[in-house]
Amino acid sequence: MGLSARIPVDLDDHKFIPDLFSKNVLVAVKNKLVVVPVINHTYEAELVMGDSISIPKTNVVTATEVTIGTEGVIKDPFTENAGTLEIDKYYEAPVVIDYMSRRQSQVDLVGYAVDESAYAIAKLIDYTVCQHFSDLSSGGGYGTDGAAVTDDVLIDAVEELDEANVPEENRVWVFDPSVKADLLTIDKFVRMDYFAGDTVLTGQFRKDVYGAPVLITNNLEVESGKTGNVGVYMHKDAIAIAIQENMTVDRVEQPLKHQLTINTTALWGSCILRNTFGCEILTRKS
Repeated sequence: MGLSARIPVDLDDHKFIPDLFSKNVLVAVKNKLVVVPVINHTYEAELVMGDSISIPKTNVVTATEVTIGTEGVIKDPFTENAGTLEIDKYYEAPVVIDYMSRRQSQVDLVGYAVDESAYAIAKLIDYTVCQHFSDLSSGGGYGTDGAAVTDDVLIDAVEELDEANVPEENRVWVFDPSVKADLLTIDKFVRMDYFAGDTVLTGQFRKDVYGAPVLITNNLEVESGKTGNVGVYMHKDAIAIAIQENMTVDRVEQPLKHQLTINTTALWGSCILRNTFGCEILTRKS
């Protein structure tokens, strides 16, 4: 039996033929990971698998007029309805590279395998955070499922967070590509004199829309019965995440099986920290 008959089914002949494409393996298009970096990581070092921590949240303390001879009413600076963060997700993404392919290949198959394994975990972490968007804001969300996001929708969202006394710093918009297309139809968001040309973050579409960057991702959640995704306008303290074991990659040589196993594992948990610090925005399509 010739070598060609023993090529694994998931590897094509380009790995063995030194043609123009031998060093240019096409890699699957990757979704932009944008959500995890812009939320609260304060509690990351405090947890292990199965542990949970009650996160204190401050109350709004109001000042009262002084009455001579009367002691002021003592107020609790913390609320009893604290968030609970539990590390309850433990996932892996193992892949295998056979020895024959490694030796015959014109490209770094191991490097690509490590990237793909790590990306599978990173995408899932991002998605689990996006699942919280639909639970933000007791006032509900904005926009109409299946309809374009308009300037009025954005302004309404800004107004809600302003009225909730949410700090303007560290706010962010998170949308899908359909909303990016919607914004491109709004003149003031595409004019050169409206957008500063500074360096932007990964996945960032606009550096500033009403004081907050616009991030675009394909990892948003689709609610049951909905046509579009659930986007968000939020402050970083709306959601907390703790990643205990972040992208740990194990490389296990298996000479008796003539293969190398590469496995990425991660352990994490997330929760809503401040419900009023964000509001969902329904998008046009998933």
